[in-house]
Amino acid sequence: MVTQSLIVRAWRSSGFTLIEILVVLAIIAIVMGGALLSLGLVSRRDAPPPELERLSLLLQELRDRAELENRSYGVQVDAAGYRFLVYDPITTRWLPFKDRRIPNGRWPEAIDLELDVDARRVVLGQRRSEVEPGAPEFGVDSTGEFTSFELRVGTSDARERWRLGPDDTGELALRKASR
Repeated sequence: MVTQSLIVRAWRSSGFTLIEILVVLAIIAIVMGGALLSLGLVSRRDAPPPELERLSLLLQELRDRAELENRSYGVQVDAAGYRFLVYDPITTRWLPFKDRRIPNGRWPEAIDLELDVDARRVVLGQRRSEVEPGAPEFGVDSTGEFTSFELRVGTSDARERWRLGPDDTGELALRKASR
């Protein structure tokens, strides 16, 4: 004769618990992720060059600082790299900006640069004097608004180009350039 406790025991042992199912799904996800990475189907191939990502983040930090300190900051770009300047209203000159949290940067050797400021092409020359840096190519004013600029960077294999500049709303945007 079948008792009620025998039926309850049979019912409890006839399926998987939610924990067991989740563990199996997690193992499957880890194995599939490893397989995709090893096959090269998932990569950072569509990511911008790290130097451009870094510059984008530094410019956002500079914008925040300009608003907080009510100062204007500028950026000089040349074939070797970029450096940040700060406007001194007392001397009415641009001075080198020195802060370890916002360091100047260098471009890798095999990079193709183009810069447009206010819809005009800027010829990128050699690095200027550290003592007398001159005016920046573009910048951010004390209200946090960027000069209208577009920096286009191509990778060494010339397969892709990236654009950095303010979008229509004034926010800094890093996007893939259309061909």
